[in-house]
Amino acid sequence: MLYFMISKMKITIFIVMILLSVQMNGQEMLGLGFSNYSGISGKNINPAFLTGSKVYLDVNLVGAGISIENNFAYIPSGGATIWSIIRGDSLPEKYSSNYFDSFYTYYRNKPNYNMAATATIMGPGVMLQDGKQAFGISLSARNYESAYHFPVTFLQNIYNQEPNPGQTNKDYGFNNFSMASLSWSELSFNYAYDFYERYGNKFTAGIEFKVLYGIEGFYSQTSVLKYHWLSYDTIRLDTLNTTAGMSLPVNYNNNNTNLSPWDKGHGFGVNIGFLYTKNESNVSEKGEKALCAKPYEDYKYRIGFSIMDIGGIRFKNNARLYQLQTGNLTLEATQIKFYNTVDSTMNYLAQILKVDTSKMLKGSEISMSLPTALSLQMDYHYRKNIYISGFWIHPLRFNKQSLRRPAQLAVIPRYDTRMLGVSVPVSWYDYQQLRLGLALRIYSVTLGTEKLGTLLGLGNLSGMDFYFNIKINLEKGTCLSWKKGACSAY
Repeated sequence: MLYFMISKMKITIFIVMILLSVQMNGQEMLGLGFSNYSGISGKNINPAFLTGSKVYLDVNLVGAGISIENNFAYIPSGGATIWSIIRGDSLPEKYSSNYFDSFYTYYRNKPNYNMAATATIMGPGVMLQDGKQAFGISLSARNYESAYHFPVTFLQNIYNQEPNPGQTNKDYGFNNFSMASLSWSELSFNYAYDFYERYGNKFTAGIEFKVLYGIEGFYSQTSVLKYHWLSYDTIRLDTLNTTAGMSLPVNYNNNNTNLSPWDKGHGFGVNIGFLYTKNESNVSEKGEKALCAKPYEDYKYRIGFSIMDIGGIRFKNNARLYQLQTGNLTLEATQIKFYNTVDSTMNYLAQILKVDTSKMLKGSEISMSLPTALSLQMDYHYRKNIYISGFWIHPLRFNKQSLRRPAQLAVIPRYDTRMLGVSVPVSWYDYQQLRLGLALRIYSVTLGTEKLGTLLGLGNLSGMDFYFNIKINLEKGTCLSWKKGACSAY
């Protein structure tokens, strides 16, 4: 039964994960945030970065990014590329489970399965630095999806579809695995201040306050799942304890679009950061009164600390909270049917699991937390236009409704001038996967990826990563004297 229940979906699982999962901001856009010309984009790494940019005015026009990664399913090298999938080419079916051919396979030696799919659209934004202070305002839309701690044994059984020898007449038990999806737009206000500067030492504090508008939210947390496999098409469900919440832009009884109102919930978020900078000069330049005349002070190194995405969204529109507790049931494959709406699905689950539908529904309001993370940064000025950065980010989850941001540890060498910026991030993704990236900036246009092999069609296809950004900015210390101090176009 367990296999039959999911086998009809297994063809689409990987395509949906690759094409429709749009966890975007687990993607850190390292080539954009660490640039000396990052401007307002630096806030995505540390809000204290704003005063350390080489530009005093930065106007973001548009940007976007997508990042998808998982450690369970993959298309082996040579089977397909991300470009062939996007073009809609036929997928190969040559990786056999037991009696079913599939175009993807899975990693055998992973303790748990995690997935993160993030998508970001960076809309209009502006940053202005005046002396020791920098101000910013921006608008963006984000989508984040994550699956965390899914038991690999459970997923491998689903993939194999038919029990391998030794899998039947056996007890299985899994605890605390979850999945979540959240889409929202945010209006952000940024402030950074150099609160101490003396003898070449500078300390900066930064904060980003965000007003959040929730578009959709969903989470599912299974605290206990225990079952005994009786035969290929029959299991005995011993214990199931699951909590699920949703607020979706659809009518639950017919799946028609429901955009009234488009913002299903509201909330607040905060990013905070601190930065220590050791400047190359021990004498701080006061600069001129005109913003464009204030000089830029280069640094020997800088060390930063930030906590990102503190906060969450409370959904009150079209929201439902379910709790399902059941057990001591025998389920067969012939009982399984598929329904297209939320209401019909929940009613059918209640029927076969022998629970009261009204008792499953626990409320009409849900709350979800942002993908909170702790981050450390180090940026070293090696020589002239060559810099080497270090970056570490680690997820913080405080409740079952939290999205999980993947951990990353990265080293990012870069060449950084006004005309050209090139960075090559080498990252250890979620402490499991080594990745090589590349970001190219020509003046104020940036293209980048943190997973270059996928775009080149190299290696196993388990996800993808790509971002771009277009902006206009004005460099510190550059004025046109014949315009009586007016700022230059650089």
